[in-house]
Amino acid sequence: MTAAEEKYKDIIDKRWDDDPAFFRKHPRMSLQDRAKIFAPFAALRGHGDRLTQETGKLLKSKRIELSEEEAAVLSDKLLQIKKGMEITVVYFEADSAGGDTGYYVSLTGKVAEFDTVYRMIKITTGESNDKGEIIQTVKFDDLLDVTGEDIVDIDSFLGIENMAEYSDS
Repeated sequence: MTAAEEKYKDIIDKRWDDDPAFFRKHPRMSLQDRAKIFAPFAALRGHGDRLTQETGKLLKSKRIELSEEEAAVLSDKLLQIKKGMEITVVYFEADSAGGDTGYYVSLTGKVAEFDTVYRMIKITTGESNDKGEIIQTVKFDDLLDVTGEDIVDIDSFLGIENMAEYSDS
C-alpha cells in the first residue's frame, strides 16, 4: 500500500451517495447555481469593446469613394436621422490631416446633434472623462454607412428595385 492509499484508506472506497448525514451538512448545488460558476466574467468592463475598436484600426486602407447610387442611399438614410436616435455609423478616419489612407471605424451611440449646415453628426457613446460626456463628431463626407433600428433602405421599403421590371412592359 502506498503512502497516499494509507493516508486516505477510510474514504478511498467510500461512495459519496451512501452517507445521508453528509448531504445534510453539504447539500447538493442546483444546476442553475453550478452554471453560475462557469459563467464568463469580465473583470474589465468595456475592455472587449475597446479591443474590437483598436483591432479595427490595425486594418489600414484607402478611402472608399461612394458611387452616385451609394451616395443616394446614404443620403436617404441621413434624412431619417433624428436627435436622440440610437445609430451605428461606419466612417473613415484619416491617419494624417487630409490623408487618403486611414482606418474605417464603427461607432455606436445616440445622436446628440445632427447639423446639415456644417454637414456633421455628433454622437454620444455614453463614455465620459473628467470634463464630462465624450461626444464624437463625424463629418458627412467621411461616412460610409449608417444603420439604426428606425433607419430603413428607402428603395427596398418602397419596392423600387422591382419597379424596373414593371416599367419595361
